[in-house]
Amino acid sequence: MQHQAPPRKLASQNAVFKKAFARGCADRLRAIEGRLDKGCGSQWLSALERCEDVPSVARLLLHLQRRVLSLKPLDSTWLEELVSLAQPTLDEQQAEVSRRLMHRLDELDRAVPPARKPSEMLGEVVLKHFEGHGTFIGTIIEYDEHTGFRLQYDDGDTEDVSLRDLRSLMPGTTGEDSDEFIEAETLAPASAPAPAPASAPAP
Repeated sequence: MQHQAPPRKLASQNAVFKKAFARGCADRLRAIEGRLDKGCGSQWLSALERCEDVPSVARLLLHLQRRVLSLKPLDSTWLEELVSLAQPTLDEQQAEVSRRLMHRLDELDRAVPPARKPSEMLGEVVLKHFEGHGTFIGTIIEYDEHTGFRLQYDDGDTEDVSLRDLRSLMPGTTGEDSDEFIEAETLAPASAPAPAPASAPAP
């Protein structure tokens, strides 16, 4: 005779699955965003770090796909609705929502050209300004998947940087990412009419 798991245990397992799914989507979003010529900005990346539910994935995905210029127009009404979908409804549609999110991530993956191989970037020159010391020329001399790209400057010093930081140091790039992403919870409510100024007391 099989014993059914208690409801509390099932709910806990489901919560763990949903969080793991959201983090998996966040990792894919990060990889795709890292291949863009111009990133989504620090606010988007900060929100990505905290992403642990499906509405957050949808919000981040909506912003990212607007930056993929090569992506053909897509129906995103369902994504916009997903951002504010009530949890009970989301639970009922969990399998379908997961399938559609994975499919949209696959579309984004195909639309964004793959990043250059790190080995192809070895030997390239970078420029970095150090406050109070001026601008130094550096060369990409190594790549390690854990520490990133190692730069050696013309004064002999070395530094390890991420791909995102490296892009901002390469000649011909501005290094400026868009920071227009605003999380739903930080949006100001619709502006209400300003209160009328208090009338001055009668003399």
